Amino acid sequence: MPDSARTPLPLTDSSAAGRLVCWILGAALAATAADLVAPMPPWWPLVWSGLWALLPVTLAFWVPVRAREKRRLREDPAAA
Repeated sequence: MPDSARTPLPLTDSSAAGRLVCWILGAALAATAADLVAPMPPWWPLVWSGLWALLPVTLAFWVPVRAREKRRLREDPAAA
């Protein structure tokens, strides 16, 4: 199937990385709320801290991708 003009190139569209950041933040916040409501099993701190540790990792990926995308859109507004 040929690529259309709207198919984003890899690492030029930040929407997938942005959605990943949002989902991880939502999961971490939900895990924190669940931790406050009820007692959790012994393995729970590993899951909870893992979610919060993934957040800066995904942000470190998303920030340069988004900056590159914004710079490209500033240079060529017709690319939007």
